[in-house]
Amino acid sequence: MALLPSANESQHAKIRHEDLVTFSRLVGNDYRAMGAALDATTTVAEGKFHLREVRAGLLVHASDARYEHTVTTRMEKHQSLNFSIVLSGGWQATLGGSALASGVGPSATTFVLSEADLWQKHAVRGGHARMVNVMASPEWLEAGILDGSGADRSSMASLARRHRWHAHWRPSARLMGLADRVLGTPLYAGGLQKLYLESRAIDIVVESLSLLVDSRGPGGRGSRPGDHRRMWAVRERLDHASHETPSLAELAREASVSTRTLQRQFAAVHGIAIFEYVRSRRLDQSRRLLEREGISVAQAAHEAGYSSAANFATAFRRRFGLSPRQARDGL
Repeated sequence: MALLPSANESQHAKIRHEDLVTFSRLVGNDYRAMGAALDATTTVAEGKFHLREVRAGLLVHASDARYEHTVTTRMEKHQSLNFSIVLSGGWQATLGGSALASGVGPSATTFVLSEADLWQKHAVRGGHARMVNVMASPEWLEAGILDGSGADRSSMASLARRHRWHAHWRPSARLMGLADRVLGTPLYAGGLQKLYLESRAIDIVVESLSLLVDSRGPGGRGSRPGDHRRMWAVRERLDHASHETPSLAELAREASVSTRTLQRQFAAVHGIAIFEYVRSRRLDQSRRLLEREGISVAQAAHEAGYSSAANFATAFRRRFGLSPRQARDGL
């Protein structure tokens, strides 16, 4: 049975622009759409689209829809801890002007907003994503999870303070199964359905956090608290590096480990190899330069460390789901 639309929930075959405006009020302020002339009744996408606050401070968004327009939506997104599981298709978004790792399913992404910040999502006509997002407010996290004690509480509290931090990894079969059940036909109606969605959302949060703050990283390898601290320091060193990226030998020396241990522990803690992480950051930077300064594709390839514009374009499309030229032209 389809859910009846209200101020905080909807599910329908046609998603109109006025629906997106209504939904935006749950997750942020100052919503705007750019790149297409949309009036209130314009059909932006077709398929399944569901957004519901299942508990104060805990929202579930499920989407299995195809976009009918190329459009960028932007808003000031509320403080929140966000979990996105893409089963198929993908998405592209920027947070505070920096590109997030966009899911091209199956994929999982977590990002942190310790304060309100500019959020932009880019949709391309014909683009499609089958995905589930869970958004948890700091109040919900504090009341529901952080009311314990010990290392786990400290780790989660530290994560919740890392503004704009994000992680991207391949989801486990369990995580994909949880997302699939949220997207599936409701098993219950009324209050039971809301309770069912809440329990699945909590499972998604727990499963994701267990990878991010437990003694295991998304790569599945165990690591000690000291390893986590060192690898966070390495990541912050890379994040604050200028044009010259530190060498593996330099990073290993600063972390007091061998280069082999550095690579293993970094992948265990962050779920991505150092080389891939550096390449992703360079692609993020190249996209910002294309979108904000309109540099040429050849210049963007050089900034990202590619000698071949064709190889750069392939890597860019794999990461963001669009070509460098489309990013530069706002398509």
